[in-house]
Amino acid sequence: RGSVRITVGLFALTLLSRIPFRSQILYHWDSVNFAYAVRQFSVAREQPQPPGYILYVWLCRLVDLLFGDAQTTMVCISIVASALAVVALFRLGRSMFDRRTGRIAALFLAASPLFWFYGEIALPHTLDTLLVIVSVWWLYETMQGDHRYLYPAIAVMAVAGGVRQQTLVFLAPLLLFALRRVGWRRFLSAGVLGAVICLVWFIPLMTLSNGFTNYMSVMGAYNRRFLDTTSVFMGAGWRGIGRNVRKLAMYVLYGWNVALVPGIAYAARRFWRREWSQRWEKPVFLILWIAPSLFFYSAIHMGQQGLIFLFLPALLLISAVALTRLLTSRSRWLMAATAALVGLNVATFCVVPEYPLGPGTQRLLTRATLVNSDHYYQDRFKAIEESFAPESTAILADNWHHVEYYLPAYTRLKWAQNPSKRRIVTTPAELGLQFDVDGQAVIVIFDSELSAFNESPASVRGLPLKHGCILSYFVLGGDRTFHYGAGSFGVSKG
Repeated sequence: RGSVRITVGLFALTLLSRIPFRSQILYHWDSVNFAYAVRQFSVAREQPQPPGYILYVWLCRLVDLLFGDAQTTMVCISIVASALAVVALFRLGRSMFDRRTGRIAALFLAASPLFWFYGEIALPHTLDTLLVIVSVWWLYETMQGDHRYLYPAIAVMAVAGGVRQQTLVFLAPLLLFALRRVGWRRFLSAGVLGAVICLVWFIPLMTLSNGFTNYMSVMGAYNRRFLDTTSVFMGAGWRGIGRNVRKLAMYVLYGWNVALVPGIAYAARRFWRREWSQRWEKPVFLILWIAPSLFFYSAIHMGQQGLIFLFLPALLLISAVALTRLLTSRSRWLMAATAALVGLNVATFCVVPEYPLGPGTQRLLTRATLVNSDHYYQDRFKAIEESFAPESTAILADNWHHVEYYLPAYTRLKWAQNPSKRRIVTTPAELGLQFDVDGQAVIVIFDSELSAFNESPASVRGLPLKHGCILSYFVLGGDRTFHYGAGSFGVSKG
């Protein structure tokens, strides 16, 4: 009964803490990709981006029957998945250690500012976290000899592979270790089950990608855009590793946050007293959960911050174990320490600004970041729709993917801050714009940071936005041209 009450309480607490802060606008470039994929799946067009996330897209389409809006659909999935992931970590912690450890680990995950942030946006990372934790939990039960969990564990892992294909690769060493004593018959039958479930999503993925050869070609082109400068195996060298490790360290520190403190304190005490563990199975299990993804993100590519959720629950579980063992006979101190650590994490998310050290410094993903992102896009979309007619307006944007999705009626010009890019000189007529009754057309500069590349500041006009910024734009007559590319833009007489 106690575990049931804890389960319900953790789920409700996480769910209710997310709902008030949910984002209103697609947060990330990849979020826009997924929104397009809900309409039409095409990996070649990055709807979504490779490797495809096909089961996530199918789930989005199913839930979208209820909401009819991709943003609302994906945020709803993120919120529910984050609440279920917290519950799953409690169950895993209870299984591996005890109920108290599981409860503390779950609270650490629920309050992690990074995990909280991703529970508010339209991306699949909290769903991936849920599937990973459930897979690890049931693999652990199987390793302990309860073979009832074997086939459910394999099924969840196969589904996790359909949501995010890399997850299967990262969990493969842990899978082999956990199943080393199940016997070859169970091992083979579990492999067959996993293969069948994977084929359920793999065959449609290949079919929708015009075959395996074309799929691999798209994957190769996509990977080259990133891995050439990050992967040690593609010539990035130590510079690439340094970049990856710096990003990985910052993301882990922010996700782990103050829960790291008891982990460090307990490890230091064990080292000082030379208390080495005589039981190796649990440490090896946790290492095999953490190490593969750590290696990949360090040596090959570290992308956005939510990728660390593959192993972050293991780190939080270790911190929970450390805290309970440091205060094993002091239950009141344990409750107070847990409350303090969780409270600090909650305060980090709810109170800390996006740039706590000022503009241009390290950016944190907090509630303020969500609010600022929503205001940034909402203010601009509303101002453009209310002030500029689509037929006589073009929009120059760095965030052109959002403009493409939310303002499809407007002409879009894609900005690239690359001096080697070709300079384009064009007229309103060449852009397909119609002059208004005053014989004028408009070029809107969507992103504030583009002002640094403007070669014609004297020609800029400004439109005040609701939350304090200025939307810049050029007004062009029939004798004016607009140029962009090669690291600059501006207007001139034709």
